[in-house]
Amino acid sequence: MSLVRVPRKQHTVSRVLLRRFAKGGTLTAYDRQKDVLTQKGPGGAFWVEHFDQHDPLGAEERAGAVESRVPEVLARVDGRTVLDDDDAVSALIDLMALHWVRSPAVRMAHERVKAAVVSSSKRRLASQEALLSLAFTQRTGLHAATRGELEWMNEQMHEIEPKLAEEWWSDRLILNFRSARQIMGRHSLQVGYFDEPVLVIGDSPVIVRNADGSGLGPHQGVALGDASEICMPIGPQVLIALGPASGTVQFDSAAADRFNEMQALSFVRWLGAAPSSPAESWMQERLRPARTYGPH
Repeated sequence: MSLVRVPRKQHTVSRVLLRRFAKGGTLTAYDRQKDVLTQKGPGGAFWVEHFDQHDPLGAEERAGAVESRVPEVLARVDGRTVLDDDDAVSALIDLMALHWVRSPAVRMAHERVKAAVVSSSKRRLASQEALLSLAFTQRTGLHAATRGELEWMNEQMHEIEPKLAEEWWSDRLILNFRSARQIMGRHSLQVGYFDEPVLVIGDSPVIVRNADGSGLGPHQGVALGDASEICMPIGPQVLIALGPASGTVQFDSAAADRFNEMQALSFVRWLGAAPSSPAESWMQERLRPARTYGPH
């Protein structure tokens, strides 16, 4: 009987993509928590502990169903023939939907919404003293004698068991992917190419920008369906985006600054680049980390 290893560190950026940013098996990664820039293998960065605690194996299996198609599709991207293959285009949109859903940005937005719903419910219930008093008696067998006891009961009624909260989040991930895929599927795929490795990638790599540029993702108040721009780097020299018509664009290196700045403004913990590349130099200058390890 073999033991099934439950993943604790779950990657928010697929390792198949991180390997495209690697050179000699490592990529340059910035860790905001430690304010350090270092070089790591694709497995050593861009992870979140217990991203899906309720069903980690199911989450890995669903992600793997998308990621298994990526190497072949990326070969078409690099050969500049991907737009000739509808299945390959569909696979890239799946990949984008996966990375929008499986991101710390979406988790942050989820937690904020949950907290706002609970807070609103507490405010509504605070004025219903008879209901709170009845609940207090049912819970303790006593009659509430003070306002503080009613407030305590209100807090107790809104406590959510951690396991239940994680189950809700896990279920939400499945629904979010379906919704994201539906919204993204209404658009056409665009592919942008650069001559040099000038792009960085963050741990919430799908940029969802609103019209005035004041938000770049769900954690910054931008819903996917309200976005005026949706884009994502899939290599140090390739960017995919969604728009009204499919096509390819050849960018000059200077155009990367705009895309990189959006990654820098939207990442939660990790930001990465190819080692000894223009993107690495840009990242080091932009972030000015407290510590730097390894050759840069």
